[in-house]
Amino acid sequence: MRNLTKQLLLSCLLLSNHALADLTPEQEQSRDYGLMLYNQHMGISAIEPLRVAAKAGDVDAQYYLGETLRLNAMYMTAEAAQWYEAAANQGNLFAMLRLSSTQDLCSLFTDCVRDDTEWRERALEQGRQRAERGDTSAMIALYLADQGLSWLEKSAELGDHYAQYLLAGFYRDGDGWFLIPGKREETIEQLLKSSSEGGYPPSMLLYISYLSKREDYAGVRQWIIRSAERGYIDAIYSYAAHSAHLPESFDFEKDYIRSYALFHILSELKGGGVAPEYSRNKLNELSSLMPSNQIKQAMAFAKAWKKSNPPPSYFLPAYGF
Repeated sequence: MRNLTKQLLLSCLLLSNHALADLTPEQEQSRDYGLMLYNQHMGISAIEPLRVAAKAGDVDAQYYLGETLRLNAMYMTAEAAQWYEAAANQGNLFAMLRLSSTQDLCSLFTDCVRDDTEWRERALEQGRQRAERGDTSAMIALYLADQGLSWLEKSAELGDHYAQYLLAGFYRDGDGWFLIPGKREETIEQLLKSSSEGGYPPSMLLYISYLSKREDYAGVRQWIIRSAERGYIDAIYSYAAHSAHLPESFDFEKDYIRSYALFHILSELKGGGVAPEYSRNKLNELSSLMPSNQIKQAMAFAKAWKKSNPPPSYFLPAYGF
């Protein structure tokens, strides 16, 4: 759980200008649990755990509680705005951007004294100040605030692994200028490689397409496994499927026990996404191929995996829709 929390909080921590709240162990555990649920598309279930830490002053819990409330309602509610403002007042740039993009914010409060423009100005001012000090996450925020691709490129150049992932996607969509033939693909591959080596799981699963083209199947297997071991749901599914040769590719060793165990872990998820349903279907398929003693071993494998690896996560972007 601790490793997952570090992964989930990294961007938001760097986008806040204040120290973390002094949480009790129970409050910290509640925040971590809420973030886990949030990243499994279980927004409704995440509300109460996040609220515990948000009330204790944790800026990250405040921001993600605002996100959860807004996404669940599909619009900016009064409570969502309250928690965004709490996070913004602690220096969270994403919260400031959320507040600046809400046209009806002031109508939610009788004592509203700031307008949307002021929040945007604060985000840009503080973002530039931090970016000038080398804060790569602030550079990402400036890019997301439509201050130019150069901010994202600079963040990626300075080694921000999430920025490298975003920039690779930007180039893959055909944006940006490349005069030399083949330079675009070369740059995308290098960005994904750097991001993968830096430990960002979604990049690992994209990077394997380049290794696969070169038939570097050992490299493909390595990055699928690394991404799965860091909790990325898409990678766990891929590892499970290839372990059962469903389909047979990349020269994975056939291992029904491992495959069943990983599909079982995903089948337990209750949130959105197709992985849980697809995994349940795969379990039914594997059950007909495995004797009962192998299924028992698979359940023990699943238990050991959950103890030694972070909980499954979609690694949702800190500033998405």
